Amino acid sequence: MKTITKDSLIIASRQELIDTILSQASLNEKLQSELQELKFRLEWFKRQVFGTKSERFIPSDDLQEALDLGIVKNEETRSSEAPAKVITYEKKTKEKQKVAHGRGNMPTHLPIKDVVIEPEGDLTGMVRIGEEVSWYYEMDKPSSLHVVRLIRPKYVLPKQDGVLIGELPALPVEKGNAGPGFIAHILIDKFVYHIPLDRQRKKFKTEYNVDFSESWLCDNNKNGIFWLETAFNDYVRKILSSDYLQADETPIPVLTKDKKGKTHRGYFWVYHDPIRKIVIFDYHKSRSREGPNEFLKFFKGTLQVDAYEGYGEIIASNCLKRSACMDHVRRRFEKALDYDKDRAQYALDIIRKCVFA
Repeated sequence: MKTITKDSLIIASRQELIDTILSQASLNEKLQSELQELKFRLEWFKRQVFGTKSERFIPSDDLQEALDLGIVKNEETRSSEAPAKVITYEKKTKEKQKVAHGRGNMPTHLPIKDVVIEPEGDLTGMVRIGEEVSWYYEMDKPSSLHVVRLIRPKYVLPKQDGVLIGELPALPVEKGNAGPGFIAHILIDKFVYHIPLDRQRKKFKTEYNVDFSESWLCDNNKNGIFWLETAFNDYVRKILSSDYLQADETPIPVLTKDKKGKTHRGYFWVYHDPIRKIVIFDYHKSRSREGPNEFLKFFKGTLQVDAYEGYGEIIASNCLKRSACMDHVRRRFEKALDYDKDRAQYALDIIRKCVFA
């Protein structure tokens, strides 16, 4: 770059002075643009490190229609934090686990509902010789753990031709000791209220003095999901028959069998039908495009997604219409408030009015 001194400007021609001024003006404009870009990046990094990632925007007029983004102040977050709690546990031996995993003895301290199941048909002339008794845990309503005791009288047929006994009712698990209400309860607590099975086990111990093994609860959790799989597949067929879907993905830590207590980063791919209010969670071990490609291969219509390139292949191959995410569009204008407030605020007002129209 040519060095400009006071002496060189004094002896320079008129044209040289004009060229110098234009060159300096161009350089100054370039430096101002770079400075603005660096300020923008600095503010972005500050927000990522020190601030909330939710955007806060106060509209320019008096309309009380600002988007509710669930922003929580740092002071509220700090005040709501509970002190750390030290959790201890007792490791069970393999022998104890095997004993706890079986049916065990029927608890007598829980409420017991007796159900007598008589054999079908005419019992005239038959002699009752005994009964078969079985039982299972059940919850007809929340906080109502009790035992259902099935009493099946046995009758000897005339002329000693055999024994007649009533049939057991169908249970989610054949010869199991968990009723459908009980299994529904642990599934709802786990997947709707996010209460881990081990915490549920401790809760049953505290509230009912019943010591369920963790493996028994895990088996019943798996067995309950087996019966829900048909309903899940039906919802998948319904959501794929829609002509408009919203899709996004979110990471989730998943326990791994490779090392106890360790997790790997899995992904839930979430698909939403806003018309029929159907939501499907499709889990995959990674964020690769194979997830949405497999799930959406029979979908035809409009897909509203963000800019993640994983959706590009399925949109192109299935000739889908792509709809952008207004939340992501809005973020760009929100970040521009510090640099071009008038135009950025005008765009935010338009987006807000469109959303609440």
